[in-house]
Formats: sequence, C-alpha cells, structure tokens
Amino acid sequence: MTPATSPDPSPRRSGVTVLAVGNTIMTDDGIGPALLTSLRRARPESTAEFVDGGIGGLDLLPVVEDSQRLLILDAVAGGEPGQVARLDGDQLPRLLAAKLSPHQVGLLDVFNAARLLGREPAEVVVVGVAPAKVGLGLGLTEAVEAALPAATALAAAVLDGWEG
Repeated sequence: MTPATSPDPSPRRSGVTVLAVGNTIMTDDGIGPALLTSLRRARPESTAEFVDGGIGGLDLLPVVEDSQRLLILDAVAGGEPGQVARLDGDQLPRLLAAKLSPHQVGLLDVFNAARLLGREPAEVVVVGVAPAKVGLGLGLTEAVEAALPAATALAAAVLDGWEG
C-alpha cells in the first residue's frame, strides 16, 4: 500500500523575488542591500517582490520556499575587489556555502531546508560583487561602490529576462 499524499496547503506564488542579503555594518558585506536599492530605482515598474533579507538566516526560508524565480543580491567572495559576477546552475552550491560573517547562517542551509520540504525555487540566479573588505564599518569601499552601476545593470538584465 502506498502512502497517501495530500495537496500542498500553501500554494506557491508564480512571480519573481529579488532577495538582498548582507550586513550593512560590515563594509562590503552591505553590497546586497545597496544593490537592492539601486535595482528598485532602475526598475520601478517591476512586479517582482523586493526583499531585504539582511542577515536573516533561516528566517529567509519562507521567502525561498515561495519563490519560483529567485534573484539573490549579495557579496561574492573569490574575485578581485569590485568584480561583478553572475552565478547560477553548478556555480551556486559553492557560493551558497560561503559565509562572509561567522554569525551568518549560510544560504545553503536555507536552500537545503527548502529542498527537504520540496519547495525550492525553479530558477535561482545570484548577482554580486567581490568585496574588498568585510569588517566592522559603515559604507562600501571605493572598489565596490564603483561596481554598483555594472552590478545593477546585470541584475536588471536578469529581471527583464524573467519579466519580459
């Protein structure tokens, strides 16, 4: 006898979510929220849900679960400071496992929980900027601030492709 399955009690939205993560008091770790603000200004007509996830950790699980297409804006370790990157597909697990702050629950944990619940997004893209400095301090470094227009344009192109 096979176990009965019940319908999902909370249907998923079919739209696009833009999720910024990062800590604005940790210098360049604040690029995600800064990029979210810039993208909102660049695409005021967008129907996407814009979410400032800060350092929400597992509190972000409902955002991930409810997303069909998820654009994550974040600092991306591993490149030259100020380098803009788009990551998707096979590149995501490496990025999501990286923790820029010792207190941050990694996004990989959130995605693993969503996968276990059978509610992960159909499509995920990360747009980010390589940090020059991640340490206590307000504001972005010059290299990361200078990359903001290019990162915004890349994020807007992803959003346009999904909403177009």
